Amino acid sequence: MPNSEIAGGRDMCETLTNGLVRLQNRRAMNADTQKELLDRARAAANHAYAPYSEFPVGAAALAADGSVHIGCNVENASYGLTICAERAAVSAAISAGHRQIVAVAVSAPKVSHTTPCGACRQFLNEFKPAKIDMAIILDDREAGEVVWLDDLLPRAFGPQALPTPPIEANTSLPTRRDKNDR
Repeated sequence: MPNSEIAGGRDMCETLTNGLVRLQNRRAMNADTQKELLDRARAAANHAYAPYSEFPVGAAALAADGSVHIGCNVENASYGLTICAERAAVSAAISAGHRQIVAVAVSAPKVSHTTPCGACRQFLNEFKPAKIDMAIILDDREAGEVVWLDDLLPRAFGPQALPTPPIEANTSLPTRRDKNDR
């Protein structure tokens, strides 16, 4: 069930009249939702392709509608082309048409409490709902430890700092005009 809804996922969020989503209580996440995300991140780590670092990582991203999208790290001999699990999971959500991610669970079987790298933190910030924080669930080998993206990436640069708003989900990109279309 890589890309499906989980019970309690929507309960973690409250949709406002303007379409934004916010956590009902930043300091309390639904325990069933947290467990399900962590279980899915752990399972995703089993699919990691990590022949160089031998450090598998799995992630599960919870979209604002309650759907869950998983990813694992995929290494490359050209190290800079490696894809982290968190970015893979969020990319799967984006590919499915989602633009707001409210929580991400991260599991690295070899080391507990592994946090997203700096590049992943910036990437996650791009899809954090406006005016609320994103829960990051770290695998502590038990129920998980919730930390917050704003604490991992203080004073972040993101879409809100740019004059042009980001493109919303399910909208068409402008088409390139041919010079004969004038």
